[in-house]
Amino acid sequence: MAVDLVAGRPDPQPYEAARGVLITVEGIWGTGKTTTATALGERLTAAGFSTCVLHYGPRHGVVERLSDMLDNAPLRRRDGLGGYAAPHHATVDVLLRLCRESYNHRVLYRPALAEHDVVVVDHGVYSKLAYALAVLTEQHPDVDPALLLKQVRAVAAPWFLHPDVALWLEMPWPLARERAIARGRGGGNPGSVERLLFLPGYSHAYRLLADALPDRIRRIRVGARTTPSVLAEIDELLSPVLHTQTGALR
Repeated sequence: MAVDLVAGRPDPQPYEAARGVLITVEGIWGTGKTTTATALGERLTAAGFSTCVLHYGPRHGVVERLSDMLDNAPLRRRDGLGGYAAPHHATVDVLLRLCRESYNHRVLYRPALAEHDVVVVDHGVYSKLAYALAVLTEQHPDVDPALLLKQVRAVAAPWFLHPDVALWLEMPWPLARERAIARGRGGGNPGSVERLLFLPGYSHAYRLLADALPDRIRRIRVGARTTPSVLAEIDELLSPVLHTQTGALR
């Protein structure tokens, strides 16, 4: 039986933010999020938009120590078959990672949106929800994933800034893994059996999330396409959003 992440109650309304347009580049490791976001930021700046491309900003105090633990001493083992030493560690891991992400939304993204026409987040924000769903469905295979996703979204609701456009770079996970290995980062360890086992579930969780939020997540089938080809499709997706929401700023 699944461990409830939050007691059943109406979802609280997220805080209002003085904001420009929030664009996130989504996808599993190796799909080219950083490359695409950097190129997109350059195009938007050249088009006259005040643009900020964010990965992670400076972290201090408790958040810095939390981030160091999650990155360098994670509860989920990254060697051998991976997994957790105790079943409840999966839920603890999810909550700790969502705590870190709430800091990013409230301390980094929100102020940036008040200062710029467009903010591009290059590592995705829905990726954190997809990771949580992948971990929880792995630990609770007999529980409906839709219920687990509902619980994760309820936890995130008070602080989560939904992107105006979430660009999901969809790519078959074996190809994404090969690209990550070639780049030497983001799950690119060719000897990592844990990543090899986890990636299919992570990719499936992304699909479930995209199906649950069809009005928020825009699917871009990348495959072996070049960055200019992907950017041309992104241009078409962003044009009506940018002209509608930032027109008054021009």
